[in-house]
This record gives sequence, structure tokens and C-alpha cells, in this order.
Amino acid sequence: MDPITPQKSLMEITAERIRNAIFRGELQLGAKLSEQKLADMLEISRSPVREALALLQIEGLVRVLPKRGTFVFTPDTKTVTDLCDHRAILEAACIKFALQRNPETLIAKLRHEFEQMQFAIRSDDSHAYSKSDMQFHQAIIECSENSSILKIYQTTIGPLMALRTHLFTIMKAQYNDAMAQHAALLDACVKGDVARAQVIAAKHIQHLAEHYRLASSKDTPPGLAVVR
Repeated sequence: MDPITPQKSLMEITAERIRNAIFRGELQLGAKLSEQKLADMLEISRSPVREALALLQIEGLVRVLPKRGTFVFTPDTKTVTDLCDHRAILEAACIKFALQRNPETLIAKLRHEFEQMQFAIRSDDSHAYSKSDMQFHQAIIECSENSSILKIYQTTIGPLMALRTHLFTIMKAQYNDAMAQHAALLDACVKGDVARAQVIAAKHIQHLAEHYRLASSKDTPPGLAVVR
């Protein structure tokens, strides 16, 4: 008999749409979310929206404040630092596994996304840059062939994905340092230098926390816009 391929539930599809909207910056950090408006936009009932928001709350992408409503998360600097530490540990492990198990596939994917980021910068397309940046790092996790790490990464790293988009599209963070680090990481992988690649990745990830601390120290806190 042919195996049955499970179909995604309406709640899962709804969560995916809202999650991607947060990742792309369509729903900004701190934005107030209306179940009814989201349901109207997606042309569905409020029930799957409510269930999806509950899931996204577990992932850290959404906060429910009693008597105030539901909001896209706005992290403090300690949370961002903790998430970056968490991500650095996962990516360091996956770099080692990926270079052992899928070096050619890893290098091909990293090179492709690096070229896409270069194209996005030339086109002044911060959304496209953020997407390719995300996929650059996702390639490291996927090529590790460790399903447990992949699952943890996907369910815990969402806030950093959204924050990265926010910094590049809203705060206009500079690309130069990030691209130099991407280039160095790609070069280390091409040469099979695991230790060097791990050090570069860790420094690159920690720069996100540094950018956020800098943005948070300014007069206008990032991510406080409300979508009406």
C-alpha cells in the first residue's frame, strides 16, 4: 500500500501564514493583532486563527497580554542575547555534521544564497536579503541531517528570524559586516575548516545581539508600531 501523506491542518497553515508575515516584517514587532482582521485577511473563521496564535505564543513570536490583547513579540536585550547563544550552539554543531555528511550540498546552498544576498543588496531589496540570509543559515541546519536539531531550531529560533528582518528592513542595519562574515564562513566551509567556520558563525550570530542592543539604546525603541 502507498503511504498516507498527512495534510496540514487549517490551524497549521494559518500559523505558517502569520509566522511568515512576522518573519517578512509584514507584521512588525510590537504590532497588535486582531483575530477578526487576520481571519478576514485569510478568509477563514476566527477559530483556526485563535489556535494558530496560541501556537505562535509557544514559539515566542506572539504575546498575549490580559485585558490588552495579542501582540507580535518585542524582545528585551537579555532575551535576544539568550536566543543568540542558543542559536550559536546549534549552528556550531550543525556545521560540523554538515561538513562531515553533506559538504558538497552545503557549499552549493551557501554559495547560492550568498549570491542571492549580493543581488538583493544591489537591488536595494532588504526583504529579499533577509530571506536569503535566513535560508543561508537554514542550509547549515538542514545539511546536518539531524532531525532533532532541525525541529528544535525551527520551533525556538523564530523570534531571531523576525528580529533580523526588523533590523535590516526597519532599522536599516548595515550589510557590509554581515556579508564579510558570510563570505568568510563560506570560505571556511569550502576549505573544510570546521573550527574556523564555527568561530565565524558564532561571531556573526552575536552581531545580531549587538545590533539590537545598539537599536534599543536609542530614544525610539524598535518594534512598537501598531497595525490597525
